[in-house]
Amino acid sequence: MHNFGDDLVGAIIAKHLQRAGYDVTVPKLGEQNAEWLGIEYAEDYGDLIQRSDMVVVGGGGILSDTSGSKPGASYLDIVAQAALRGELTGKRVMVTSVGAGPWILEKSKMLAFAVSILAEKIGVREQESYDHLASIGVSGPKVVLGADCALLSADYLDFAPRRGREMGFQFDVGSFEDLKANPRLQEISDAAIQYVRDNAKKITLISNGRGRPQLAASAPDTGIMRYAGLEDYLGRLSGHKTVFTSHLHLAITSYSQRIPTVSLYVREKTRRFYEQIGHPERAVDLSTATVDDFKRLIAEAETAVWTDKDEETLQRLKGDARRLLEFID
Repeated sequence: MHNFGDDLVGAIIAKHLQRAGYDVTVPKLGEQNAEWLGIEYAEDYGDLIQRSDMVVVGGGGILSDTSGSKPGASYLDIVAQAALRGELTGKRVMVTSVGAGPWILEKSKMLAFAVSILAEKIGVREQESYDHLASIGVSGPKVVLGADCALLSADYLDFAPRRGREMGFQFDVGSFEDLKANPRLQEISDAAIQYVRDNAKKITLISNGRGRPQLAASAPDTGIMRYAGLEDYLGRLSGHKTVFTSHLHLAITSYSQRIPTVSLYVREKTRRFYEQIGHPERAVDLSTATVDDFKRLIAEAETAVWTDKDEETLQRLKGDARRLLEFID
């Protein structure tokens, strides 16, 4: 989808494959990112699978149909086609750094099963995904349990960290129609706007895509950070003291840069991450959240500091993330 999270994981996998001696193409990664990484630029798939030696499907909740903006809609059709094309043309097929399940549609579950059968190995980023695959009969040595490869951004990607003391604030939830079932959503949005206005000099509004942040029009005095390319974006992100976000890979990457992060999340994949890092109290489901939840998370973001326990957990999870790259060789 050419947003920050998709591009980031694609770039890390690409750099790992380069180190293993492969020439790499990541379709749709963008010309700027491809040039920075030193990989072949491609805007679409074309004949890439036919002329490849290995097909790697990776990043995001792509073995689920509940991770996007519209539950029940998924990218599993695309993923299955890539895996099947690879299989039919005699290529090795790998899947890694993915979230698997839950599934709303039976078709989605069947496609996830089909991809799992075609893949030589599947690397999942947390225990729940491992359990979801086991529930449909996919288990054993084929499935590798690890952590999201985005935790390795500083290990694989060459960007210049920056220094700063602002809070990064990301609240782009307008496209998630199912959240409107929460009768308190507008009240929470109003509270977020007021907080950003009141603290405009201490906040950067962050978007994980090219569009303007959702709150930008309501808080015109606040600085804006939009995603265009990985090198600049990673450097700018590193300059924040804390990050408040609804987006999984902003949370993961901030944490990997030792920046405390909190989330009003829109999908369960984000909850899984906060449980993984030992801070479940820093994540609240926006579909059931209240204004009091928002205020508590803001207070947490304002006072959170990086601890020795956080460092210990980060190092352990980075080791787990490497497991999801090591089998791709």
